[in-house]
Amino acid sequence: MTRSVALRLFLLSPALFLFHSLQAQIISGRVVDEKKHGISAASILLLRQSDSALVKSSLSDKEGIFMFREVPPAKYILEITLVSHKRVYVQAEMTGKDLAMEPIVLSPDATLLKEVKVIASKPFLEQKADKLIVNVEASATMAGSTALEILQKIPGVLVRNDQVTMVGKGAPAILIDGRISQYTDISQLLRDLSAANIEKIEVISNPGARYDASGGAVINIILKKNANLGTNGSVYFITGSGLYDRAAIHADRGFYRFNPGFNINHRKGKLNLFGGFGFFHRNWFSYNEFDRIISPNRFFQEIYEPAKLSSYNFRLGADLYASPKNTFGFYAKAGFQDRTNEASGVTHQLDAITNQSLSQFRTQNNTYSNRNSLSANLNWKHQFDSLGKDLNMDLDFATFRLTNHGDILTTLANGSSYTTDQQIKNPVQYLVWKSDFTDPVTENLKLEAGAKASFATINNNLRFLQRGVLDANKSTDFKYTERISALYSSISWEKNKWEFQGGLRAEQTIAKGISQSQTVLNRNYWQLFPSAFVLRKIGKKMAGIAQYSRRVNRPSYQQQNPFIEYLDSLTYTRGNPLIRPETMDAYKLSLTYEEQPFFAISYNKKHDVIIDDAPKQEGNLTYTTAENLASYENISVELNFPLNFGKKFTGYGGNQAIFNHYKADYLGAKFDRSRWNWLAYIEFAYKPNDSWNFELSGYYMTKSLEEFITIRHLGSLDLGIAKTFWNKKGRLTLNIIDIFFGEKSSGFLEYQEINVKFLELEESRNVRLAFRYSFGNQKLKAERKRNTASDAEEERVKGN
Repeated sequence: MTRSVALRLFLLSPALFLFHSLQAQIISGRVVDEKKHGISAASILLLRQSDSALVKSSLSDKEGIFMFREVPPAKYILEITLVSHKRVYVQAEMTGKDLAMEPIVLSPDATLLKEVKVIASKPFLEQKADKLIVNVEASATMAGSTALEILQKIPGVLVRNDQVTMVGKGAPAILIDGRISQYTDISQLLRDLSAANIEKIEVISNPGARYDASGGAVINIILKKNANLGTNGSVYFITGSGLYDRAAIHADRGFYRFNPGFNINHRKGKLNLFGGFGFFHRNWFSYNEFDRIISPNRFFQEIYEPAKLSSYNFRLGADLYASPKNTFGFYAKAGFQDRTNEASGVTHQLDAITNQSLSQFRTQNNTYSNRNSLSANLNWKHQFDSLGKDLNMDLDFATFRLTNHGDILTTLANGSSYTTDQQIKNPVQYLVWKSDFTDPVTENLKLEAGAKASFATINNNLRFLQRGVLDANKSTDFKYTERISALYSSISWEKNKWEFQGGLRAEQTIAKGISQSQTVLNRNYWQLFPSAFVLRKIGKKMAGIAQYSRRVNRPSYQQQNPFIEYLDSLTYTRGNPLIRPETMDAYKLSLTYEEQPFFAISYNKKHDVIIDDAPKQEGNLTYTTAENLASYENISVELNFPLNFGKKFTGYGGNQAIFNHYKADYLGAKFDRSRWNWLAYIEFAYKPNDSWNFELSGYYMTKSLEEFITIRHLGSLDLGIAKTFWNKKGRLTLNIIDIFFGEKSSGFLEYQEINVKFLELEESRNVRLAFRYSFGNQKLKAERKRNTASDAEEERVKGN
């Protein structure tokens, strides 16, 4: 089948959705006690009699009355429950007319009226057909952390130098409640986002057609929501301090963090209002050593870089439930951040053979950056019926503004010095529209289709001054415009022990880049992205899963920007407007036990691999740039196991054997290297009673290969203690992170004339204290979780 024929068939697929329209009526009733008094806040579930599937849910009002609207003709079962009362089941049949139920009587349950303590929790990991769910809300070791620190604990997720990667996948797309952050720097978002606001994380290693095709995988961080009517919310405060011998790490100060904030929600009648505020302040350090052989010399660098940031984050939104079928929403976010880095470096020039000192110079690089962002979303949801047939539409607008000013002072061995100034301005604007349609055609079959269009304009201006004089060769302006259009359709089917999901996504990318009034980038291309998932239940507890998806990793805007940026006295980076997107085919076979991951084997193949920091030597200077250099193969074999001993000791452990193989034609030679490495992780909890929780978690990874770089072993061990009180509305957590200071990254790069060894460490060992208090009504539903249109676009805007 030719691509044009396949595309025509794909564009016609939404016609599959012109299926049935069911007549629907109302079921109403009243829940009473034995004296016929109305009972409020009883839970009523409407279940299909054929398969016990949940159709609707409701709570009785203060008079005990409940009502279900838009109920299609069928046979149903009503399940009525209330704390300390016996569960009741009532049959109901809809025949096309409204149905008024007889009063439903709830009786007290004498066995439940006695004091009973139940200690239970969700498993840390839950494996579904298309995603791994990580339940982090109750974890003691994760409280007081940032989102970036939490990701370090997830199996298969690697964090090094604030960059998140997944085994065999590269950098994943990071979503917050289904959408990307309002920040221009995703790493900064993850450093700012507090664990006090995180409920769970979804790791989608092979995303389906509904998701944007960009990114090797998707990590969706789901924030806590108070599912309540009335007024409710939470307040939190987190503080922490580094645990270091200052002399051993060359530090000249202490390191700390504090993070107060609140979330609030108010719902009355058809209107729901919600908002929140968070302030995050932190100072930290990094210490790096680089040992370069540039024949006949050796250059040894030591760079100590303390940094601090303060960020203010606001959100405000509203949902209007205009009718049973139509909901309108508005959501706005704003963020303001100031950051300062003070990098002090000394470079020793030595004879490469004798190690005799030849010279040295010092560099002081003070960088001041400011990031402001504002984004808004308008959305509409129309429900055609009560079975899940709906249409969602979103319109997003976002604007970002980044300024960065670097003052660099270089002092030579004879005492003379010179200055370098680097000034960057980077405004960005987006307009994104998307529409998603879902139709559960039958009880076992669901169809989905959607469309999306995004428009982005990015302006970059770099001014480079050497000794106060503008350097025209290193100064530039770059204007980038991009339009991405997408269509997708997918099908989900369940029958007996089988589940199937399949989809196809088509995306067109039109991109243009202008630098110094010259067109340096002009592209227009289509790509197709199929995906498929099959699940087969094996007995009552096990299941087998097969997955396939095709993905693309588009270069970021900064990677395509042809400017040269100063990193340190011997290293610069420069963009590459000719870089192409890389594509990947991903396969995975896995077994689950009680919906928890047990065994898996993955194979990933990448084409036109973007090597983000491909090095080139020019005299004594090293330039790094992003280039399409390699093909990449990855095999991962994973084995997980529970660590449960009775009701009080729970946890999990796991291993991954990882094989990475890179092939590249680079610098006039062939780079062909591969390596197996081992990753082990553990999470162990002891819960002596309902209010205390003790946790120990950690990981260890042996020597590994990452692009051209060989990285030596690293690991971490964390301890957490949590105490709940005030009827579980209050929670206090104490953490000690990286107890043995094992997160020190070291390695080497040896290829052609490039010979570099490095050591990188930062403020990873610390103690944190976190407090959270929830207030208000805790019974009924509040704000919706909604994916906005600008999911994938915002993540590609990387700050400097």
